[in-house]
Amino acid sequence: MKKSLPPPTTMERATGGVLTDGAAALLAAFSGNPLVALLPVLTNAIASGRQRARVERAIVDVSADLEARLESLRNITDEQYKLLNETILALFQTTDQRKLEYLRAAVRNELSMNDLIPQEAAALSRIVRDISAEEADFVIEHFSYHRIHLTSLDAPVKENVLVLRPASREGLVVSGLLALGILTPGEATFDDSGLLRFSEIVVKLILILRK
Repeated sequence: MKKSLPPPTTMERATGGVLTDGAAALLAAFSGNPLVALLPVLTNAIASGRQRARVERAIVDVSADLEARLESLRNITDEQYKLLNETILALFQTTDQRKLEYLRAAVRNELSMNDLIPQEAAALSRIVRDISAEEADFVIEHFSYHRIHLTSLDAPVKENVLVLRPASREGLVVSGLLALGILTPGEATFDDSGLLRFSEIVVKLILILRK
């Protein structure tokens, strides 16, 4: 007797399969770490079990969020499709519970971002995948500053300029944000020389990450 196929998932019913074949394979194998696929002995590690539990809970939560927003899911653009797909894939590689919470928020918020252009979707996909929870906290908390000054010298206090030491914890966060393109050098003017500013993409990044 021919076996019946399992019922489609929420996302499959709504979109014909938002998850790519690669993501579906990841979900089936449930390898939260590529090392596990290469070295099966790692599947018995305590950390592997914790990661499995974290990601399982995140998948359940995201599925429930999507179930409650099926109409929005049916009408997503290609750019939203890419962003959602990359965000869900990022769940499998995330070990930080706070980052998983940001990713869950991202999935919900991305459903309403129907004005993305292709390059924005590509850039935001990379940022959402790679940004840490601490970096996300910094962006949301300090976005109101006009400029950021990273210096080991005693800099004069300027209005709306955040001064940080390179060796500080926040200085390390700033270095990460520079690598992600979230912070960029200021304009080549006397006032902005040596200062950093938030890039234009940060407005939409905050819309994605807000909880």
